[in-house]
Amino acid sequence: WILDPTQDAVFIIAAPLLVLALSLLTFHFVDAGDAAALIILVHMVMTVAHHLPTFIRIYGDVDLFRRFKWTFLLGPLVPLTFAAGALTYINLHNYPVENFLYLFILLAIWDPYHFLMQHYGFMRIYDRHNRAPQRLASRMDLWLCVGWFAFIMLAATDWLAGLLEDLFNTAQLPLFALIPDGALPLLTNIAAALAIAMTVAYVLYVVWCRRQGYFVSRAKLSLFVVTFGVMYLAYTPNQWIMQWAPGWSFKVGFAALGIVHMTQYLAIVWRYNRSLAAHPQRSRPGWFRCLHARGGWIVAAGYVIFCLSYGEVLTGTHGGRWLMSVLMAAGFTSTLMHYYFDGFIWKMRHRQTRENLAMTDVVDKPAPELRMPASTAAAPSVERQPQRFSIALRQLCYFGIPMTALTLGAILSWSGPGANYAAHMYQAQLLSQQGHADQALSEARIAFASMSRQLPFARKLAQLQPTSARKAALALVVYNRSKYQDLLLPTLSGTTPDTAQLADYRASLDEAAHALDGALRMGGSLAGTGHEKMTAADGQRMLDSWKSELQRLQNG
Repeated sequence: WILDPTQDAVFIIAAPLLVLALSLLTFHFVDAGDAAALIILVHMVMTVAHHLPTFIRIYGDVDLFRRFKWTFLLGPLVPLTFAAGALTYINLHNYPVENFLYLFILLAIWDPYHFLMQHYGFMRIYDRHNRAPQRLASRMDLWLCVGWFAFIMLAATDWLAGLLEDLFNTAQLPLFALIPDGALPLLTNIAAALAIAMTVAYVLYVVWCRRQGYFVSRAKLSLFVVTFGVMYLAYTPNQWIMQWAPGWSFKVGFAALGIVHMTQYLAIVWRYNRSLAAHPQRSRPGWFRCLHARGGWIVAAGYVIFCLSYGEVLTGTHGGRWLMSVLMAAGFTSTLMHYYFDGFIWKMRHRQTRENLAMTDVVDKPAPELRMPASTAAAPSVERQPQRFSIALRQLCYFGIPMTALTLGAILSWSGPGANYAAHMYQAQLLSQQGHADQALSEARIAFASMSRQLPFARKLAQLQPTSARKAALALVVYNRSKYQDLLLPTLSGTTPDTAQLADYRASLDEAAHALDGALRMGGSLAGTGHEKMTAADGQRMLDSWKSELQRLQNG
């Protein structure tokens, strides 16, 4: 066990089931929209809250801080300075402060990998008594986790579609164009086959371990089955979860599993720091050693409350653009540093990590000088004073290159027509009604440019994730773009649509009606950007109107 049988069951092994049950109860007693918002809000607070234990461990572990001193001190400077610069630019140009969220795409990409590696780390801890060849044991655990993780993330089509949507709309990166039609279902099937094959191989490995007399951890196997079973139910579209919680989405499932990630992390850092505090030569004196050496439920509760307060402050809504900017920059830096530092401070092959998690029987023996290999995040093995410049340069490249690429794309997006073409459509209509023909024409052209930019993307998303919402979004952009191109813009410019334009409009209207009819037949939500309140009744009235118009055009 990491803590003890009861605490491990509650906070680590059965935590996915408990959080899923609580989430489903929330949907049962609260309106679906409010339930989803509540779960996501709790996840946001706890996400930032669990960063603090990372920094407490770094500060409290004297040897760890000494070895990676300049990585810990210089690491936050690049993202914090970059975030401050981006937010200053946003505020000086009077853009919405929320535009800064484009940088969170970097976190959205890193987050799943971080979750995977934490789960793999727990499996390795529970497997510590296994005397099988260590390289074989670690590789079997890793590839079992990777196989099922890759399959579930591909099967959860909303994850990839949402990531591509964010990259395209907020950072001008059309990576969706690189995915061939039909590639996602094929990749998903391949991933499923590989996951099943890896499971068969793992079962044979466990049987071999039993025959060799090696320890087989039931806790590890239970953790794997529970985590990936709940992950599949929460992430992928399935009838079971929708029956229990209508309105459930990938975002809600991701948030629920994220809460599990936080409870597990709080537990393991508490266990580590408690053990560390028992070694005066390794732990920092003062409040760190005093509180963790004393321990107890009261101190543990204070530790959790302190972490949650940290999360609430950085994720809460506060008045004033500049205060919000400071908190958003701090929150972004906190998250990035949590991922970055965790990448090398929790390596299970490091003797000190194993000792403080009671993974070996050498806790009372003096630990030899550790040779910690550099991580992929450019953390040097032994940091010396002359290395400060090279560390700073590596971190500048490691963080600066992706942030710069996202920022350049975001600035282009802010100066362009944007993704919400409906807002420009409404503005053009309002200006036309007020008699401002020239301004209405200008706004209509912006709306048309936005729709033209969105059309190929909407087609790809409807193919990658053929949900009601994606099909409805495609129907609307096909219809509105053709209406502007073939009817409205010529009229506002003082010309009459010709035969070719009318034929093009009729063909587009037929395509839009077919897409919207498919969306309605699927029975899911039609809401999306620019049509957030669209209901099935709204969609049916729109479809009837399009069919009537199409009939008139065909008869006329």
